[in-house]
Amino acid sequence: MDGALTQQVENKGAVHAPSPATSSPADTPPELTPRLDVDAHGIDVEARARSLGAPPLLVELLLGRGVIDEQRQRRFLEPRLADLSIPVEMAGFEAARDLLLSAWRGGWRVGVFGDYDVDGVTTSTILSTFLEALGIEVVVRVASRDSGYGFTLDAARSFQESGVQLVLTGDCGTSDHEALSWLRERGILTAVIDHHQVPEQMPPTDALLNPHQRGCGFPFKGLCSAGVAFYLCAALRTAVARECEGARLPDPRAWLDLVALGTVCDMVPLVDENRILVRHGLRILAHRLRPGVRALLDSAGVGRDEPIDEGHLGFKLGPRINAPGRLGPAEPSLQLLRARTNAEARAMADRVEACNSRRRSLQDTTVAEAMALLRADPQTDARSGIVVAHDGWLHGIVGIAANGIVERYKRPALVLALDRASGEARGSARTHGPIDVRAALASCSDLLTRFGGHRAAAGVSLELDRVPELVEAFDKAVAAQLAALGSGAGAAREVHDGVLEFRDIHPEFMDSLDRLAPFGIEFPAPRFVCEDAEVMRERMLRGRHLSLLLRQAGEIHIEAIAFDYAGPQLRIGDKVGCVFTPARNHFRGRVRLQLLLERVWRTGRRNP
Repeated sequence: MDGALTQQVENKGAVHAPSPATSSPADTPPELTPRLDVDAHGIDVEARARSLGAPPLLVELLLGRGVIDEQRQRRFLEPRLADLSIPVEMAGFEAARDLLLSAWRGGWRVGVFGDYDVDGVTTSTILSTFLEALGIEVVVRVASRDSGYGFTLDAARSFQESGVQLVLTGDCGTSDHEALSWLRERGILTAVIDHHQVPEQMPPTDALLNPHQRGCGFPFKGLCSAGVAFYLCAALRTAVARECEGARLPDPRAWLDLVALGTVCDMVPLVDENRILVRHGLRILAHRLRPGVRALLDSAGVGRDEPIDEGHLGFKLGPRINAPGRLGPAEPSLQLLRARTNAEARAMADRVEACNSRRRSLQDTTVAEAMALLRADPQTDARSGIVVAHDGWLHGIVGIAANGIVERYKRPALVLALDRASGEARGSARTHGPIDVRAALASCSDLLTRFGGHRAAAGVSLELDRVPELVEAFDKAVAAQLAALGSGAGAAREVHDGVLEFRDIHPEFMDSLDRLAPFGIEFPAPRFVCEDAEVMRERMLRGRHLSLLLRQAGEIHIEAIAFDYAGPQLRIGDKVGCVFTPARNHFRGRVRLQLLLERVWRTGRRNP
C-alpha cells in the first residue's frame, strides 16, 4: 500500500471529515442542488470580488454560506482579534473578573474544575495555567466519566479539603446546583464558566459566565467554554495591568492554541468570534510551542513540516484528548496539556495514545453492533430521530457511535448504554441538519433523569424501563421540529458549490480556498461536482476505503479517496460522477492534491 495513503487511512479525515461515500439507487445521480442562487442576493460578484481583493469563487462560496454583507465578508477573509466583540455586556463578566482579581490581590488558593471532554480539559488548562502565570496558587481537577457528568458533590468536597477560597468550573456547573449550594453553605465562592443551555432555575453561584443566560447582551452565543475562558483571562490581565503598571504579565494570546482546540472539537459554529479565535489559534499551533500539543502531534503521526489545520484538531488531536475521559478519568489529558517539559509531555502522550487505541477498538465494536440493531429494526428507515440501546456498551463511547449513525442515516441519533446493575441508561445524542437535539430531549424531559448539552450534541440519563418510551418520544420530538421548519427541511440536502473541472484544481486554487478556512459547523467546506470522470485505477484499502485514480478530459489525472465506501462496485474504465472536496495530502514533506469523495455514481463504461 502506498505510504501516504496508509498514513491517511490510519488518520481518517485528516483534512476535513467527509461523510462516508455512498451512491444513489441504481447508480443514478443524486438530486443535487446548487448552494447559491446569485441572483437572489442581487450582488455583482465580480465587483464585490474586486472590492475584497479576492477571486469571484470565494465571494460565491461566502454568499452560499449566508455571509452576504461586504463588511462581514471582509472579516471572514481577514479575521482580526481586534474585531472580537467586547465582553462588557456579557452577563456575569464583571463579577467573575472581580472574583479573580480579588484572588490575585489576596493570595487566595483557587480551585479549577473541568469536564472530561476536550472543551472541559482545554478550559481547565487555560484557566489554571493562566492563573498560575499570574502567581495564583491553583488546585486543578477534571471530571471522571465514572463519577457522572458535571461538577459533582464529591468534587466540591475535594476542593474544600484542599483549602480553596474560590472554585471555577469550566464547561460545566450551569446545572450543578447541589455541588454549588454545598460550597456556598461553607463560605466558598464559586464562578461558573460554561456555554451549555441554562435551566429555568439559575445556579447558586457568585458569578455565572454563560452567554446563554437570560439578560446576557453579548451578541455572539456560539462560544464554547474555552472561548469564554479566553475572554475572562484577557479581562483579568487588563485589570491586573492597571494595578501593576509596567509589570511583565502573561499574554492571553499564547493560550489561543487551546481555545482553537476546544472550539473545533466541541462542534460549535465556526463563524464570527469563533472563526477569529480558531484562525489565530491555528497560527499559534503552527509553532508547536506547547510541549503537550507537540508530543500529541508526534504521537498522531503529524510531520513536523506539515501545516496544522482544523482537520488535525478535530480528527487527530481531539479524539486522543477525549480518549481517557471516554474510558474513565480525564486526568491524563489534563496532565498532557499542562506539561512543562518535553519528557513529561512524551510520557503523558504515550498514556493518552494507549487510551486512544483502546477507545478505537471499543468504538468499532459499538458502531458495528449499533448498525446491526438498526438494520434489524423495520421501523428505522421511517423514523425522523433514531434511538438505539444495548447492554455492555461504554457510555463514553456511545457519542462516537451516534456520529456514525448520523453519517449513515442522515438524521439525529441517540445511542444509549444500558446498565442492568444500576437500572440506568446513559447516552449521547448528535444532530443532523437544522435539528436542535437538546431541545428534542427537553421535549422528552418527563422520561429523563437528567439531560444537558447544546444544539449539536447532548447527553442524557434515564431509568431502563423508560427507554422504549424514549424511542418513540425522541422520534416525535424530531419530527415536530421538522414540521415546524417546513416540509423536507430535515432531509439530507445534497447541496454543492458548482461543477469544478480537474484542470482547475491546482496549488494556487487550494491557496485561495485556504483564505476561507477554517471550515466546520455552520461554515461547511466546499463541495463540488464532477460529472464526467473515468476510473483509471481502483483498490480497496483495509476493506473499507476506496482509493481511485480519476481522469478527465483525456489527460488530467487526480487521486481520490472515499472513506467507509458504500457505493457501487467500480472497475477500471467506468465513467463516474462524484461530489467531492478538494484537499491536500501531506506525507513526509511531499504534498499531493486529491479529492475527498462524498458521493459517487456510475454513469457508464468506456467504449472498447
